[in-house]
Amino acid sequence: MTTEEEALRRPIGWWLKQADARLNAAFDRALAGTGIDRRGWQILSTLRSRPISRTELVASLSPFDRPEVIREVVAGLESQQLLVESAGLLRLTPDGAHKRADIAPLIDGVRGQISGAFSTEEYGTLVRLLARLTDSVD
Repeated sequence: MTTEEEALRRPIGWWLKQADARLNAAFDRALAGTGIDRRGWQILSTLRSRPISRTELVASLSPFDRPEVIREVVAGLESQQLLVESAGLLRLTPDGAHKRADIAPLIDGVRGQISGAFSTEEYGTLVRLLARLTDSVD
């Protein structure tokens, strides 16, 4: 466990990179063996709420990856018949909805591990501070 003194020896950028790397690794471990990676999960999860166009999907996931990567993942999910395009909109197939439902508990486990590190108040404070940090460095 890192002490407060040890934590303050490192700049915020170091901690942000460490947090991102560890979050990605935790999701990768959870998804290992499912045939779906984190980006695939995000796509399946996005399409769960409603069908959307490829352009809208790429735009919604642009903070996470480059457009060509998102398009490649979409193509892979199409080839697995987990999603389909009709009338200009991408939507989950029944197999895609089942796959998403099967994976959801794995994702929830990682999210629980993350949220378990904080009280509700601390989590809210952390998110607000990160939003403020992000807003300050345009």
